[in-house]
Amino acid sequence: MMWKAAVAAGVATVMWTSAASAVSMSMNWLEFGDISTLDECLDEGEHALNRMGLSVLTRTASAAWAEAANADELYTVYCIADSRIIVVVGAGTDLDSVDATVVSILDSFGGTSGKN
Repeated sequence: MMWKAAVAAGVATVMWTSAASAVSMSMNWLEFGDISTLDECLDEGEHALNRMGLSVLTRTASAAWAEAANADELYTVYCIADSRIIVVVGAGTDLDSVDATVVSILDSFGGTSGKN
């Protein structure tokens, strides 16, 4: 019986350690508002990422990607022209930090209005 308790304690420790190092994700969105084109949205997305102190990694046809200085967090600004919405997704080990950064990125979009 004692070995079962030891195995259960070991499994619980492994599960807790794995959960502590898991990746957390946050997502939020905003309407285009005053932004009129996909390129303008992507430009503003890159500026928003830079204003947050993030390093822009790349830009695709509909998204801008950036990471935090410590490379523990990754953020993407998606511009969905058909729906006229901006989606910001963040991933990292600290959900509170990632969530706050996602909201701050959306808040830093100049001249836009919508929901977040």
